[in-house]
Amino acid sequence: MRLLVTTGLALVAIVTAIVLGNRARRWNDELALPSPPLVRAPRQIDDPGTPRLTGRVILVVIDGLGADEARLPYLDELRRPGAAATARVPYPTISRPNYVTILTGVPPRDSGVRANRVEAPVAVDTVMDRLQAAGLRVATASDFGSMATLFVRNTSSLSGIDWIERGDRVAPPPPLTWPFDDARRVGSLDALGAAIAELAAGDVAFIPVLVLDVDRAGHAAGIGDAYRAAASAVDRMLRGALASVDLARDTVIVTADHGHVEPGGHGGDEPEVSNVPLVLVGKGIVPGAIAHDARLIDVAPTVAALLGVPPPCHAEGRALVEILQLAPEDAARRAAGDAARGRRLAGIAATARAEVTAPSALRLLALAAGLAITIALARAARRRSALVITAAATTGTIGLGAMLLAIVLITRGRMSPSYVPSLARTLQLGAIAAAGAIVLQVIASWRVVRRAPDRLAAANGVALVGLGAGLGTVAAVRTWFSPPHLDVPPPFWMVAVPALDLAAATGALAAALTLALCLFRR
Repeated sequence: MRLLVTTGLALVAIVTAIVLGNRARRWNDELALPSPPLVRAPRQIDDPGTPRLTGRVILVVIDGLGADEARLPYLDELRRPGAAATARVPYPTISRPNYVTILTGVPPRDSGVRANRVEAPVAVDTVMDRLQAAGLRVATASDFGSMATLFVRNTSSLSGIDWIERGDRVAPPPPLTWPFDDARRVGSLDALGAAIAELAAGDVAFIPVLVLDVDRAGHAAGIGDAYRAAASAVDRMLRGALASVDLARDTVIVTADHGHVEPGGHGGDEPEVSNVPLVLVGKGIVPGAIAHDARLIDVAPTVAALLGVPPPCHAEGRALVEILQLAPEDAARRAAGDAARGRRLAGIAATARAEVTAPSALRLLALAAGLAITIALARAARRRSALVITAAATTGTIGLGAMLLAIVLITRGRMSPSYVPSLARTLQLGAIAAAGAIVLQVIASWRVVRRAPDRLAAANGVALVGLGAGLGTVAAVRTWFSPPHLDVPPPFWMVAVPALDLAAATGALAAALTLALCLFRR
């Protein structure tokens, strides 16, 4: 009977390790909201009826360029006759979520896009939709990447789409569509500059441009010479690409999606990653004007105001009317419409959050039941053998603790997404840490178990208490951080939740190996 219990417990530990490990791996996917609360309400397009201020808007997003690193020669030339500010980036400070922020005016919390891996198309309204509804053309260009692929329509999944590529032009296959009349993806800065110049010479009203070189350099080497060299190269490219743009007729906006901390990461709420440049110059911009409390969510409504169209109906930002050449009555209508829309959207979001508080009582009951079972198992083990409690206290949770310590070290003690290394490096360090934690726990457990009068009982006790500690910790945290994630967990918990899943999985696998070793050595 005891042999059967040990075998069953080993199988339970293996299944637990697989489930928790997979949940840690898919944490970012779990955070996504394919259908955020804002899109469930009826769409209300509010047109303030203000005049068009410019012929076209060229919006340049320099991925990864923080405000502190944005004093570049050409950008400074644009600042002097234009308006400049430091814009606040909504958390989490991750690229794709904030491409969405820039083009919709909706922060990651409410757009539902919280990570770079995006499985479902963006559901909220965009400035491109408003422009196309007004009969205006939209085009986009990027080096290596693309913002357009986030906004595919007529599909529920972005997986497995075979993009149509003709030279540097990219399009979705029919019947899929997106709100762009032209999308280009090139393989160098020089080619991107040529694409921008060509688009700016056409009849396109809005040209969002994505430049990835600075972000790539930041991830590769942190904030240093390579990063600054990349920023300078982008600055020179923009000088050439925009040389023929007539700022008496058109408008240029330059901003970024996030900055970088010194080692090269981002994603948290540190000042270095949360503040980016915002430079606006050309037709429709008041020279020398100051934008008050500018945020990245204000970009889309400001583009809409410059081109005289309604803002995206889900935009939570406002048009920066204080820097726009609007008549006072027009500015007042824009501002009033933005404020009313903000109140309406805040009410929708608050209602949705209130609706998901009800299940919390059930989660608390589940947590209480889990803790009660763990305590009962520990007491039962104690009655069987005092050695079990000693072993559990000294060895049962070594894997859990060692893995958590390793994650703290990997993030340099910061426990923020900004200090999580690149994916490849994280996988490498995580695998090494997990292997080390498992070896430590198996060796320590076996040293205690082999001296017990009843090895199977001792091994079962160690495994039960270790599993109980891991699952109890995970259950306690998951009581508050479980789907649907209408709010994004704070930076500490953004790291800690998957870390706890992974640590508990490591402890469970170590327990399974200990039990297997005990069975093998009978």
